[in-house]
Amino acid sequence: MNGLGGRSQSASDHPALICGDRSLSFGELDDLQRRLAGFLAGSRVVPGGRVAVMAPNSIEFLVVTVGCLRAGIVPVPISPLLTQRERARIVEDSGAGLLFTDQEDGISGPVKRIVPMAGLVEELRRCAPTALPSVTLTRPMHYTSGTTGEPKGVWVPPVEEADARIRSEAFRTQWGMTGADVHLVCSPLTHSGPHRFALRTLEAGGSVVIQERFDAATTLAAIDRHRVTSTFMVPTHLERILALESSELRRHDLTSIRLLAHAGAPIRRVTKERAMELFPIDSVWEFYGSTEGGFTKLSAREAIDHPGSVGRPAEGASIEIRDRRSGALLEAGEVGVVWLRDPRMERFEYWGDEAATAAAREGDAFTVGDLGHLDGDGYLYLVGRPGELIISGGINVYPTEVEEVLMGHPEVSEALVYGVDDPDWGQQVRALVLPAPGCSPHPESVRDWVGERLAPHKCPKAIAVVEELPRTTTGKVRRVPPAS
Repeated sequence: MNGLGGRSQSASDHPALICGDRSLSFGELDDLQRRLAGFLAGSRVVPGGRVAVMAPNSIEFLVVTVGCLRAGIVPVPISPLLTQRERARIVEDSGAGLLFTDQEDGISGPVKRIVPMAGLVEELRRCAPTALPSVTLTRPMHYTSGTTGEPKGVWVPPVEEADARIRSEAFRTQWGMTGADVHLVCSPLTHSGPHRFALRTLEAGGSVVIQERFDAATTLAAIDRHRVTSTFMVPTHLERILALESSELRRHDLTSIRLLAHAGAPIRRVTKERAMELFPIDSVWEFYGSTEGGFTKLSAREAIDHPGSVGRPAEGASIEIRDRRSGALLEAGEVGVVWLRDPRMERFEYWGDEAATAAAREGDAFTVGDLGHLDGDGYLYLVGRPGELIISGGINVYPTEVEEVLMGHPEVSEALVYGVDDPDWGQQVRALVLPAPGCSPHPESVRDWVGERLAPHKCPKAIAVVEELPRTTTGKVRRVPPAS
């Protein structure tokens, strides 16, 4: 039988959630989620209602979020790392009536009750259970990371169980998920990618190993100990793993990995190549997606033939590149706005923002505003977003292109390229770079190196070496210029 409910009947003792020394079987998870549904019904939270969840990674986090989704109730995950103002804004904007958290500071708005996460399992065991579908009926209302503006809630209304099952099976088929999988959580579950992989693994009947926080050595040890078969990472995770001593890299058996999916930021070519050496080569996949939906995926072998690409869409979907002003379709090699057309996609809305929804959706196509181009084989290459475009001397400069060259320097780990006002050229290009482990790059030598590979108007006029780049809570580089 498929789904969490089916797994709880066919193999109730099979481990569902593991976190440190604690674990829950599928039977225990199903029972707790049925009791959660009874608790929510008693609290008058109806299908389509929102429930906020603000907590670090834990077993309780997935008990609540996945249990809500099975009941057709929409969890609103909120990162505890956000500022008080940011947290309060999301709670108020979402209209959530309940908040599951152990952090009560700065929360106001429509919340009628705060439910402590500490001791939640014991509390739920005192509640009466109610019936639940075996699969989740919707998805969390994650708020976009806000790299280019105020975060927006991505809302997908609940559907009937038959339709929900089709959506679940489509994702699981795409990534080859089965009941034999053991998935390792490396990133905060308050974000869409990590949560979606964990959720679909559970629906496939596989086990989910939860890390409370990322640590490179601990991650490798967990893969070895639990015989992990799949995980989702951002490039920063891979950078930190590969910065470990070679003896640490060699001491763990990583051959159980069949899927290491990475996304969320550009990846250095050397990092990708070393990841394919450390892990089974065919396990390393890149994908391009967003809170709104997935666009493309790229295998390790495709990455060798199409360096810099983020891949091609799934079968039945297509990528369109449209002119930023006229909306006309562009030819291969021409840069424009990236649209994904997929008749099977979930029809999302931006919560309470009809204008933003109308700008991002057009029938069975949608965009998040990224700029890119296709090559002759239909592979997609990203160059940034319209708001990130730098115009120097009347010529367009795409920060992503410059960042990729900077990250090709052997002493540079990551880069942030931005524009500043210039009285003669309109804007000039500048950059912040993060050193590769054990390196101390000299700004002028890096600049000279870039100047040999890019046209003069694209080469940063100034490069600063920094210890950290501004980031969102997902680990993405936050595209804001530094304060002068």
